[in-house]
Amino acid sequence: MYDINNTAIILLFCLFLQCSTPKEIDKNDCTTKYPIVFVHGVAYRDDVPIIKYWSNIPKIIEENGGKVYLSNQNAFNSHSDNAIQIKEKILEILNETKSDKVNIIAHSKGGIEARYMITKLEMADKVASLTTLSTPHRGSSMADTIVAFLDKKNLTKRIHRLANFYAKLIGDNNPNAIESARNLTVDYMKDFNKSVPNMPQVYYQSYGSIVNDNYPSWIVKVQHEIMQKAEGDNDCVVSSYSYKWGDFKGIVKSNEAYGISHFDIVGMKFVSKSSSFDAEMFVYKIVKDLKKKGY
Repeated sequence: MYDINNTAIILLFCLFLQCSTPKEIDKNDCTTKYPIVFVHGVAYRDDVPIIKYWSNIPKIIEENGGKVYLSNQNAFNSHSDNAIQIKEKILEILNETKSDKVNIIAHSKGGIEARYMITKLEMADKVASLTTLSTPHRGSSMADTIVAFLDKKNLTKRIHRLANFYAKLIGDNNPNAIESARNLTVDYMKDFNKSVPNMPQVYYQSYGSIVNDNYPSWIVKVQHEIMQKAEGDNDCVVSSYSYKWGDFKGIVKSNEAYGISHFDIVGMKFVSKSSSFDAEMFVYKIVKDLKKKGY
């Protein structure tokens, strides 16, 4: 006959063993020397409460000892104007934390704005490292396609007004939608890179991803096809050639055969609604590595 008392004792003993086992996770993994500043990309802000741009990434970093801040610059504006906003934010952070420098982790267009700020706004001595995720350092044919289509169809002014209206709704102050798009074209970035070199006192590193024709989201699939014809392997917005900058750490892999999109890499599942890629753990490892490097 089944002995209920013995079963209860066994369960309690197992529970005791589970609670007594030390956790392998070090809650200080993300205690970098300098604070972490996440810099968002185009079209959405990091301070909109409804949907989080960075998913749960900042929370995970904080739970493991990191000091985390968000950039809060405009979703739609030129590199130069947004760089001024980012600079002001970083100076506030440095004053608050009494730190000498910050580490920047930037997604997409945010990486270009951070580069401009470092080089053109005399911030090189205040930035220890810049990590860019899927940043179009050499421009994006997707931007070229959009700008050319709007110009050809005489839709530029209309879309510009609509995008600016949306930008103001989510918190932008004096947005400039069409300028943000033109600043991402291939020719624009050729000139940009000539005038905005890397600064020797800053550590630059980059990551990127790719998708293929099997991606389940039709939006990602269409964008990927456009980019594939123009630039080859891509994440549906930026090519593998374009996002390589500084110390390129490699193409991020996934268990899914269709790859990781431009949005998946920072956990923006509300865009593609397909990938199970663990963006939180991905960025956690980046921050952990920055700590090991002394940043």
